[in-house]
Amino acid sequence: MPPTPRPSPPSRRVRRFGSVLSIAARGLAGALLVAAACRPAAQNPRLTTPLADPVARGATLYAAYCGGCHGPQGHGDGPVASVLDLQPADLRGAGVVARASDDALVRRLLEGEPLRFSTRRSAVGDDLATDAIAAYLPTLPRTDWALVRAGRFVFEGACAPCHGAYGEGEGIFGATNDPPPPNLLTARARYTDDALRSLVIDGVGTMPPLADAFEPGEIRAVVAYVRHLSKGYRLYDTHCASCHGDDGRGVHPEDLLPPSVPAPVIGTPMLTRLGPDGTRAKVRHMLQRESGRMPHFRDTLDEAELRDIVAWLRATDAPSEP
Repeated sequence: MPPTPRPSPPSRRVRRFGSVLSIAARGLAGALLVAAACRPAAQNPRLTTPLADPVARGATLYAAYCGGCHGPQGHGDGPVASVLDLQPADLRGAGVVARASDDALVRRLLEGEPLRFSTRRSAVGDDLATDAIAAYLPTLPRTDWALVRAGRFVFEGACAPCHGAYGEGEGIFGATNDPPPPNLLTARARYTDDALRSLVIDGVGTMPPLADAFEPGEIRAVVAYVRHLSKGYRLYDTHCASCHGDDGRGVHPEDLLPPSVPAPVIGTPMLTRLGPDGTRAKVRHMLQRESGRMPHFRDTLDEAELRDIVAWLRATDAPSEP
């Protein structure tokens, strides 16, 4: 028999629901900002400004679709990137435009084809990210996703403000704590599940007791989510889940936001067929195409419009200062 939920004071329910809504609102706001930056509304400047000069057309298109992240002049300082804590490439100082052909730039924008060089890529960082995701993928089919999803929902409302959404101690309120909240990815190793539940109920150090912040069964779900956290999970959630789903089984078509596309199921049959080397190769390819969260414009702009943007970038590009 499932335990009977105990009554809760209305004020606690309101506070908790409000915190969940606040996090959901921030996520929705971020999605809307990206959508606004990359998919302008019907009053698109290109529809109302018939310009014969490709550079002039490119300037208008760049401002409408690219400037939000890359900045008005391409220095990676756009307002959308700042709000979402992204780090778009500096298209000027890094020499991206000068070193790549028009065709390569168009393929990058249209299809996500990686350029032959990267402005910020580290071979060691790529290896570490690839290893982390490849190690995480086999956990997808054996995870109790109903429990982990419930735990994530509760964790983001009650714990993330201090511990961060991925448990690494980088929450907005945790930054003001002295000492700061621990990184749960390392701290959890010292505790059993029962000990973690006791910490949540009774508190420890600067962490207050949270017994009254949870309904029956929610603490168990939070512990399951804390156990699930890893570097690989964070990278997968950032780069892969929007197409493959949090469980690797894909995302419902109605929930796919452009430029996301339906993706194959990641499960034991696929991983077995690919083997360790094949899995790492696929992961590395995905990171090279998708890292940075730059949208591909296959469903937004056509090739001619992208070439106009490239024409403007070339016309306004200047050699980097030594």
